[in-house]
Amino acid sequence: MGEIYKMKDLFEQWRNFMEASEPQFKPQEGIRDFTFTKQEALRLNHAISKVVNEAMKVLGGELAGSLPNLFNLLIPVKLDTSQKDATAAETPLRMVAEGDVVDLKKYFGDEAEERHDLRQRYHGEGGEIEKSSPRAAKGLEKGLGQMSAAEFEETGYVMRVPEEVLEDFNVLVQETKKTGELYEQARSWYHDIRALLDQETNNDRDATLLGLLIATYSPRAKFALNLAEAAYMFKAVQKDVAEQPALLKQYLETFPGAEKREPGDPRGFTKAHKVPNFALNLIAPKLAGKRDPETGEMTYNDMYMWNSTIDTWMIDAFYPLLKKASTTKEWDAMKGKLMSNVVSYRYMAQLVANEARKLNLLPHELQAIVWVSMQIRQTGDPDLGVTTEFAVNQIRESMKNIRKINNELELYKKEFEEKSWLGTVFDEIDNKGFEEAGKFILGIKDEKGKFVAPGVRSITSSGKKGSAYKYYPQPPKDEEELKAKAKAKKDKKAPKPKPEKKYASEEFAALHTHYVMNNIIQMPTGKFNNLYDSIMLYLDPEFTVQKAVEYLTGRFDPTAKASGKYFKEQITAIVNKILSEKRLTKK
Repeated sequence: MGEIYKMKDLFEQWRNFMEASEPQFKPQEGIRDFTFTKQEALRLNHAISKVVNEAMKVLGGELAGSLPNLFNLLIPVKLDTSQKDATAAETPLRMVAEGDVVDLKKYFGDEAEERHDLRQRYHGEGGEIEKSSPRAAKGLEKGLGQMSAAEFEETGYVMRVPEEVLEDFNVLVQETKKTGELYEQARSWYHDIRALLDQETNNDRDATLLGLLIATYSPRAKFALNLAEAAYMFKAVQKDVAEQPALLKQYLETFPGAEKREPGDPRGFTKAHKVPNFALNLIAPKLAGKRDPETGEMTYNDMYMWNSTIDTWMIDAFYPLLKKASTTKEWDAMKGKLMSNVVSYRYMAQLVANEARKLNLLPHELQAIVWVSMQIRQTGDPDLGVTTEFAVNQIRESMKNIRKINNELELYKKEFEEKSWLGTVFDEIDNKGFEEAGKFILGIKDEKGKFVAPGVRSITSSGKKGSAYKYYPQPPKDEEELKAKAKAKKDKKAPKPKPEKKYASEEFAALHTHYVMNNIIQMPTGKFNNLYDSIMLYLDPEFTVQKAVEYLTGRFDPTAKASGKYFKEQITAIVNKILSEKRLTKK
């Protein structure tokens, strides 16, 4: 049975300590008894000790550091198991915030007490989530784009990243350096992608569009699938802009949300930072600075130091203790909040920039190294999805599967001797059309629906995921509540018919974009706005990477002193110019 202590004794001891040099216990009548666990008593004693020591230092007393261990002077009492909450009180490692009892020692072993403390620290009453959970900010003294990491912490609108986490970034870099090749691959990740875009497209305009589409299709997709989907949409848009731009422009206005905006209004790359930042890193990897090819020293552009891609892997890296204290459901929700909240994003991006300077790296170079390292830590496999090469190998595997089923293995060998995977995909589309080429992504199934030649989508959906440690256990589900939910679901009226998908209308079947959208691309609905803007920008024959950078950075206002005013919804000058009817009719 756990040891329980009377709260009144602690407070009486504390009062006597303040009145005399020697604490004494003199129980007083009329004081209500409270009980708490051993762990709670230890934490309280520690907190009181810190307060007294600091107070004595300031006040000039001799008692600094002489506070006795209050916990040792408390009186253990036996728990009355007849009480309603006896079981809960007896179990010192109970769950916090959910209220249900879980045997953490069986679940976490020697880490049980640590996990319990972390749970209290973050999810308990008055914990860090309650105090600084991501939320909208207003009335800031400086613009969001003008604040340092320390200033963000002072606002109370961000959950402070522990110093040891930032120190760990340096450890990750040094560990990756020992591998040699992996460090170089990670550091040059964005630079290599941009080089590939230039290699496999005809000009800067095309390369920039492909980069925007990679960013557009990045959410909730493994990188191999992300690359493949972007490649197919790129070829579709490229062909439609050249062959039937007017019909394509009409098609764009069928995308969800068009009824709420005027034709030509920009609608993408806003409300969250991750996708536009990823786009900028892909199309303009030297935006934040350049490395001297001879000395290796960096020249930084402070205007763009915030430009790094903070994704779910980076959230794992920034808040490992919060992850350990959370259930799977809680952590997924928290990652979404941290990544979409502009204040938190700018704060984390600022931290990346600060640490990158110390290591002679660009912000996105450090981010890529941390990204690679975190995946290795969680999967235990240095070759599992952490490099462009791995993603390319998955794409090649799908191509090999299709070539094998078509008795074209010799063609497969020849292709990869002569060109990249991207060049092969482009040639396949040009020579055989989107339906046949689409098998690289979709695979081939037999009459029973079983894959006889898996495509990129099925290849990337399987395999080792990995986790560095267990999540906090979910509270046991109430059986009666489950039965009630099941009954309510059964009694629920038939769902309303889904609204018509205008973008699926056969009116636009002549468009390659229409085919790819409705037959090849996965989960298109969450990516319409970014796709809309990417195509609209590309419709300008003079579109360049510089114009893309101006557009993307023009979607937010770094001088804004409130979250709600940060992203711009109005039409910018560049978009007005690009989207003018006069310009489009000339094409």
